[in-house]
Amino acid sequence: MAESRSKRMQVVLTLTERSEQEAADKLGKFTAQVEAESEQLRQLNEYADQYLHAYGARKVAVRPQELIAYSGFIQRLAEARKEQQARLERMQLQLERYRQAWRIAHQKTESIKELILRLQHDENLLQDKKLQKELDELVGQAYSRREDKHE
Repeated sequence: MAESRSKRMQVVLTLTERSEQEAADKLGKFTAQVEAESEQLRQLNEYADQYLHAYGARKVAVRPQELIAYSGFIQRLAEARKEQQARLERMQLQLERYRQAWRIAHQKTESIKELILRLQHDENLLQDKKLQKELDELVGQAYSRREDKHE
C-alpha cells in the first residue's frame, strides 16, 4: 500500500522545522550581539557622564592646554557615542529582520503541522468508512448465506 499523504508530509515538516531552528539560532546569536552593543553604549555613556562630572567638579584653575585636550577628548567621546548609537540602531533593524524571518519560518512549520493533522483526520475518516463498508458487506454476505440455508 502506498504511503499516506500525512506520512509523506512529515518530510516537509522536518525541513520546515530545520529552517525554523536555523532562523531561531540566527535570531538568538544576533540578539546577544545587539545586547553586547547596547551594553557597550551604556558603558560609554556612563564613562562620559563620570568624566564630565569629575572634570566639572575640579576646583583648581584649568590651564589652556588642559582645556584644549579636554575639549578634544569630549568631542571624540561624543563622536564615539554617536557612532555606537548609529551602529546599535542598524543592528536593531537587522534584528527585526531576523525576528520576522523566524516568525515566517515558525508560521510555515505550524501550517504544515495543521495540514498534517487535517490529512490524518481525513485519512482516519476514509479508513473508518472503508472499514464500515467491509463490515456491511460481511454482514450482507452472512445474511445471504443464512437465507440460502433456510431455503
